[in-house]
Amino acid sequence: MSQTLTPHRPTAKPAARPAARPRRRRGSILGRIGLAVALTVALAPALFVFFWMLTSSFKQQVDIYSIPPKWFDFTPTLDNYRDALTRTPFGRYMTNSLVVAACSSLLGLAIGVPAAYSIARYRQTKLSLSLLTARLLPGVAYLVPFFVAFTALRMVGTYPALILSHVIITFPLTVFIMVNFFAALPEEVYDAAQVDGCGKLETFWRIAVPLTRPGMLTAGILAFIFSWNDFKMALILSDGDSRTLPVAVFNFVHEASLDWGPMMAYASIIMLPVFVLTLAAQRHIVTGMTMGSVK
Repeated sequence: MSQTLTPHRPTAKPAARPAARPRRRRGSILGRIGLAVALTVALAPALFVFFWMLTSSFKQQVDIYSIPPKWFDFTPTLDNYRDALTRTPFGRYMTNSLVVAACSSLLGLAIGVPAAYSIARYRQTKLSLSLLTARLLPGVAYLVPFFVAFTALRMVGTYPALILSHVIITFPLTVFIMVNFFAALPEEVYDAAQVDGCGKLETFWRIAVPLTRPGMLTAGILAFIFSWNDFKMALILSDGDSRTLPVAVFNFVHEASLDWGPMMAYASIIMLPVFVLTLAAQRHIVTGMTMGSVK
């Protein structure tokens, strides 16, 4: 009786999973730690100034000048805030700051958004470069021309002088942000609008503007923050009636001394609205500043 032998076929073994790469994980962890350390070192001076300002606003004058400094072992007091609010017409200065910041940001959007749309839609490269050049100029370069022009027009000490100066300075930034948003819109959006019978103005108002509202919000917030914090323009172009909050801090500067406690309290009050606004809109600000950086 014959027996047929079949050749033995080795069974295929399942493919082994690639071994984990602990080096890459370690590298990513070390990279994150290094980034955190670098950010901490970079932000340390600003955080220290913020901490010193906030703690000094609750200290008495003796504790502020104490050596060594008292960082935590002091008795908090609200006298500095009470003094800051009663020694100056805080309500009038607050109204001036709100009016100037709100009007300058809205007027800047009304002018900057159409300009940015025309640059992005019709590829006005030369105009974009000229605005970028204007953006590179420091704000102090505008002081003397503004003062001479507004003095000749008898506008020094008025709201329009402050509003127009802030609009001129923030206009390039508004255009720069909005150009990136308009350029990010696909060409099919404009083609569909033309098929539906929309003209150029209607396409801008009904299609482009609603789709770029996050950019408008970002540009408006940044313009508002600049106008709210501005000191140089307000110092030169305002008077007692149109003085804003940053300039009002000068009321605590004397020839022989500085009232550090009320001054720091006033600075803390000025910083609070901008701080809250920045925290509430930080996502929109980051999106607006990075739009167009990655294709």
